[in-house]
Amino acid sequence: MESLGQLTSSDSPRRLLVIVNHLSFYQPELIPATDGAFEKPPALLAELTEHFKHLKVFSGLDNPAVQNGFGHTPCVGILSGYFNKLHRKNRLSIDQAVADLIGDDTRFKSLVFQAGENLNFSQISWDKHGLPVKQIDSPHKIFNLLFQVDENEKSQQQVLAEDRSILDAVLAQAKSMEKRLNATDRSKMDEYLTSVREVEKTVKRRAYWADRSKPQVNYEIENFDRKSVDDYVGTLMDLAVLALQTDSTRAVTVQIPFWEGFKEPDLSGNYHDLSHHGQKPEKIKKLLTLEHAILKRINASLNTMKERTVGNSSLFDQTTTLITASMGSANSHNFDDLPALVLDSRVKTAGHWQKKDVPMSNLYLGLLQLFGAEHDRFGESTSAFDLLS
Repeated sequence: MESLGQLTSSDSPRRLLVIVNHLSFYQPELIPATDGAFEKPPALLAELTEHFKHLKVFSGLDNPAVQNGFGHTPCVGILSGYFNKLHRKNRLSIDQAVADLIGDDTRFKSLVFQAGENLNFSQISWDKHGLPVKQIDSPHKIFNLLFQVDENEKSQQQVLAEDRSILDAVLAQAKSMEKRLNATDRSKMDEYLTSVREVEKTVKRRAYWADRSKPQVNYEIENFDRKSVDDYVGTLMDLAVLALQTDSTRAVTVQIPFWEGFKEPDLSGNYHDLSHHGQKPEKIKKLLTLEHAILKRINASLNTMKERTVGNSSLFDQTTTLITASMGSANSHNFDDLPALVLDSRVKTAGHWQKKDVPMSNLYLGLLQLFGAEHDRFGESTSAFDLLS
């Protein structure tokens, strides 16, 4: 814990930004028709033109361990590569796997934001025990969490001190019992102690940061409209950038389910309804208007990251960004043919690669290895993508 909060001007730690569009994108306007360089990018992809030299686009990816059917429920497996209706738990998601590698030195190991109400099938981040990671849909709550002084700080510190005392007692008692257990019970005790130590680590982190001031930023959340892409998605993206810039966390996930109705200039309706367009041209036209607005806002945030310097390089240079979708097509409710866009300033060869029926977990394994993991497997992976070649 000694290194917590010790970022210096010369440090350039690696960071991760994951953006998931729950209702996918209209892929004929996102995915190039051919492999290779972006010679004739489709209209949606063209919103990211400024970043093409740092962009790899993959299409046709699959999550073979995601059980199809059940409406939108399989979307919970987009970042873990797993969903089974009969299992209450999921598997470790890629954002949390990376956070486990890079999240020990910051106030928050990771943060997960969501533009839209929390529904059972909008949960996409899972810890290593397969349990859901909290997703926050209120920009005001996120801002307060990151930058506002907690009025109950003193009482929190007292609670944390009591928590540590209880944990110390539990560990001492468990160790005294360990010698009297048989092999089976000792194995169960080891699992229990591992869980207790993880709680202890969390308590220590909270105690460390409870005594340290939060960063100050020149940013205000004005009255915003939850039905506006620019207001809602834009504000969450602003907060994601600020969270990374202030080193409050090094792993942020932003999900855009947008189940609530929306309204844009000369356009209003329900995103879910438009995404189930039935190939009707008038619906597709409205859908594309909304998806252009989403990608314009993502593009603006990427530009902001290029402009902001942290340590000795830009925030963009320190961050690997993954943009993907929970479905290949919301219109047909298919959970294969998934798109994935990876942005990293270290990319040597940009362009599009079709990876039909290749597990999305191959990309996730490549992402893990980018962050220093020595893993040779993640989920259903068969090999690792080289994301920087």
